[in-house]
Amino acid sequence: MNKNNPFIKHPSDVRMTYLQHLVFALWLARKTFFAALASVCHAFFPFLFTTYTSRTVYRLNEILVKRLQKPDESCMK
Repeated sequence: MNKNNPFIKHPSDVRMTYLQHLVFALWLARKTFFAALASVCHAFFPFLFTTYTSRTVYRLNEILVKRLQKPDESCMK
């Protein structure tokens, strides 16, 4: 396939296939969506979700940093 294809360029740049990128991006979207909802609830009710969003963001950051630092051999072709 042509590496200039916009559907595979970015996934290839991050050592993923299109399908792997799709699943990972949707997983990230779900996590951040619920973190955003928790933040909205926390804004009105400060006693709710006191650490949920910060813990979620911290964990997601760890995952993303590790993905960039450590090549995934299964995705490299």
